[in-house]
Amino acid sequence: MLESRSTTARPRLRYRILRSIEELTSIKTQWDALWAETGAEYYLSFSGIQHSWNEIHRPQGAALCCAVAFDEHDLLGILPMILQRHKFAKTAASCGPGSAEGCGMLVKKSKESQAIATALMQNFLRSVRPDYLLLNFVRLGSDLEVALQSVSSRDVINTWDEIIPHADLKKETSWQSYKDCLSKNYQGNTARARRRLGEQGKLTTEVVRGPADTLIDWIFLHKKQWSERTNKRGEWIFSRHYQQYLKVLMSSDPKFILFVLTLDGTPVAASMVAIDTKSASWIITTYDEKYKHFSPGNILAESMVEYVFENCRGDDGERLDFIFGPGRETAKMQWSRGHADEARSYRFVTSKWGFARTRVLQAIASIRNSVFLRRGISR
Repeated sequence: MLESRSTTARPRLRYRILRSIEELTSIKTQWDALWAETGAEYYLSFSGIQHSWNEIHRPQGAALCCAVAFDEHDLLGILPMILQRHKFAKTAASCGPGSAEGCGMLVKKSKESQAIATALMQNFLRSVRPDYLLLNFVRLGSDLEVALQSVSSRDVINTWDEIIPHADLKKETSWQSYKDCLSKNYQGNTARARRRLGEQGKLTTEVVRGPADTLIDWIFLHKKQWSERTNKRGEWIFSRHYQQYLKVLMSSDPKFILFVLTLDGTPVAASMVAIDTKSASWIITTYDEKYKHFSPGNILAESMVEYVFENCRGDDGERLDFIFGPGRETAKMQWSRGHADEARSYRFVTSKWGFARTRVLQAIASIRNSVFLRRGISR
């Protein structure tokens, strides 16, 4: 365990790298309090990181290296990270699930928040010394994005942008008025799809809490089929570790819900949602390809959002905002009504060895491209 003192934030502020689950468990109470105070999503809660570590990262040989900031009394910041050792390099990444949820850090809100976030990142890089840093779907303006501004722009190998749609449900007065603000075309198409699918048998939306291994297996079976058809091959879709992670979440916490659209008792679409302190997070969704012409995903999305709107409240008693996750799918864009955060994924090189290796790989790729181009011309 490494510890250092900062001279840039405040005299009593200290930073540590926690390298075992036992060290993480020792700050669980403070972690939970900071997570609730910041209103962060489920994957930054203590249990979210704990299960992500136990079910996803540890089985794949990663090293835990969670950076924390604290003073004499309070935990002020958490940057949950892991280090993957490859044959020729070390890559640091978030200790989150590594799927479409994104990543972040927890920082207590104060006039020193930006300084703490930046110092956490710098202490992590200085102590852990990765060759690469990979962070996906970082919200622009977030504490993590502020911290990344301290990493030199010349170190960026690659970036790609996305949006994260979300519904601001606290401002809505009633379900009907909220629904009426959707485009008439979308409303009509969804109603028509519901009616047509209902003609095939008894259509029901089920709300499932507790262990749901069979349903999660069903989700991944059909998610993989969707991935093959659309050629959207996220590694997490084919990860048995991520699949087990979702099973553990459902089994361990009633705040995780599965919404299942069934036809005569047989699932045709399913979505998993996390109920956080201030928001609901859409984790994963899929449908049976056999029924794709009936738009079962859009039908289920309406039932799911309505359930959260009418039945779920935050710790403050207010309605929860609904975070739909990265992407521009029709249902996300409709129910968000144009509200979206901009996000960016980053890949940094953070060591001299990383720079040298990257230059060699780029040179090899350039030579290969030239060879393929010459061969194409000669033919």
